[in-house]
Amino acid sequence: MSEDHVRPDNPQETSPVSPEDLPEHLAVPTQMPPTGPAVADAAVKAIGGTPSADAMIDGEGRLRVDVLSLQDAPAPGWRTWSTVSLHVLPNLIPLQSGESTDVRAELMTVGAPGSEVMGKVLGSCAFAVLQDHWLMAPGIVFGGVVAMYDPETTTPHLMWVHPFTAQGLDRVEVDELRVHWLMGMPITEAERVWLEANGFDAFVDLLDAGKVNYSDLRRPSVV
Repeated sequence: MSEDHVRPDNPQETSPVSPEDLPEHLAVPTQMPPTGPAVADAAVKAIGGTPSADAMIDGEGRLRVDVLSLQDAPAPGWRTWSTVSLHVLPNLIPLQSGESTDVRAELMTVGAPGSEVMGKVLGSCAFAVLQDHWLMAPGIVFGGVVAMYDPETTTPHLMWVHPFTAQGLDRVEVDELRVHWLMGMPITEAERVWLEANGFDAFVDLLDAGKVNYSDLRRPSVV
C-alpha cells in the first residue's frame, strides 16, 4: 500500500476537545518549527486565497499549533484553514501486517461564506492531536466536533479525506519529511454508522454518487 493512501483498517470515531479546553494565549510567530515556513508556503501555493497566520499555545507553554487562514479560497467569499505545525508529530498508522508507518500530516477545513465554524472546529481537532495524539488518516472520524460549534447542524462529526479542494497537497516533500494534508468533511450520524459498517472507499463512492455539498452543515444524510 502506498503511503499516499495508507489508512487504518477500521476507522474509528473519537471524542472532541471541548471549546473550554482550548488554549487562549497567542504564541510568538517566531516559535514556528524550522520546517513550518516551508509547509506554510506549500499550503498557500496549493490552496490560494489571501493568507494570514495565527498560533495558539497552552497556558503551560508546552503545546502550540500554527494555523493559516486563507480568505477567498477555494472560491471568493469562502475560507480555508490549515494547520502548518502538526507535521512535527509522529503519526503512526497501523498496517494489516501488524506493523505501523509514520505518515506526517496537516489538517485543513473549508468554510462557506459568512461562517467561522470550521475554523473553530479545526482548532479543537488540532489540539486533540497535540494533547492526546489522535490519529490523522483518511476515514478517521472525530466525533461530535462540528456540533460543539453549531448545535443545529445535521452533520455533527468530521471525517478526514484527501484534500480535493487543493491540488498538490496529498504529499509535499519538506526536507526529510513527506507531509500529507487531510481535509475535514462533516458527516451525519447515519453516515458515520454506514462508514463503520462498509468502509472508507465505499463511503467516498456513496458521497460522490450523491453529489454531497460538503460545506452544507444542514444537508440531509445520504443514507
